Amino acid sequence: MWRFPSGHDLRRLAAVIAVAALPACETIEDTYDTVSILWDKPIILPCPDYRILAEAARRVEFAKGAGRDLVDINSEGVIGDVHLECITRIDKETRVGVMEVAVTVAFGAKRGPANRSRKALLPYFVSVTDAKRNVLYREEFKVAVDFPGNQTALQFLGEQIKLELPLNKKVRSTDYIIFTGFMLTREQLDRNRRLKGRDRI
Repeated sequence: MWRFPSGHDLRRLAAVIAVAALPACETIEDTYDTVSILWDKPIILPCPDYRILAEAARRVEFAKGAGRDLVDINSEGVIGDVHLECITRIDKETRVGVMEVAVTVAFGAKRGPANRSRKALLPYFVSVTDAKRNVLYREEFKVAVDFPGNQTALQFLGEQIKLELPLNKKVRSTDYIIFTGFMLTREQLDRNRRLKGRDRI
């Protein structure tokens, strides 16, 4: 049968309520801080510009041997576009901070007549220059391509490459330029220069 709590029980109940109320107060404070951050308008700066090097936007790999006809092509790759996602983290008073940039390269690939493995490997690079075109960062990457079934052409996105660009009163996000292109042999580069202006894949 239910009964009213005694004085001793009431004191214990009050203590439990007091203890239980502490996390609630902390939660309210945390919520207030979050709301304050939301109302504090963030600084949003434009992403850096990017360039796809025209002479390195296409890569044709021939099968081993001296043949350089269309039937000797092992694989072809093109860089179609570059996607940038940027987050600005900068102090409003000092204007010092960084821009976090996620770079994703969009590729196209073709399997050539000489390709028997249904695989291809496309080496490429991403670099960053300052306003004077000094190279500040450069790294090479490789994207592996599998051609399923009878499929001979694919379009896909490469891995997301994360960069951190310093910012201050004298260095703006638009002072940086992001470059990309394929890693090429001298023969591949010369071929691209001869065929410059033709349609891509």
